[in-house]
Amino acid sequence: MRINVRKIKGMTLIELLFVVAILGTLLALALPNFSDTIEAANTNSQVKVMLTTLNLARSEAIRRGADVSICASDDGADCDQNAWADGWIVFADNNGDANGSSGSVDGGDEVIRVFDSLGAGSTATFTVDLMSYNSMGFSATGGTQQFTLTPGSGNVTNRRCIEIGPSGRGRRIEGTDC
Repeated sequence: MRINVRKIKGMTLIELLFVVAILGTLLALALPNFSDTIEAANTNSQVKVMLTTLNLARSEAIRRGADVSICASDDGADCDQNAWADGWIVFADNNGDANGSSGSVDGGDEVIRVFDSLGAGSTATFTVDLMSYNSMGFSATGGTQQFTLTPGSGNVTNRRCIEIGPSGRGRRIEGTDC
């Protein structure tokens, strides 16, 4: 007895078009949410870099027993007002002349670390041009300061802030709360 069974190999054109249509619909629904997720992850990464900067400056001030400051810098050598998105530097203010001013790195100071620009079209603002820590690790700038990072799209739900209190520690705030 002979059984003639035809084995089907592959798919028909209609089946293939149906699968492509379903995948296209799912992709069209998922892409806007996915780009928002990427933007949020990028902003989180950038704000973590600033928190790392604040922690570095604070620990260096305690370790050195001298003032350590953070300021915006587009060239990595000197301070620039309101240029936080272009990068920033951490420097030891060995002669104590930068505190309370717009900041400048002079012959007696030592640049500890240079941080590059934020990229991704993000904008960064700080309530001060120069953030300083004293030898005890407290904010020498005075009062509560705030660093705000807004993504290039301007989406306020992905905005992140860091609030630095008189103790010198940074606290992260997300979205519309900052």
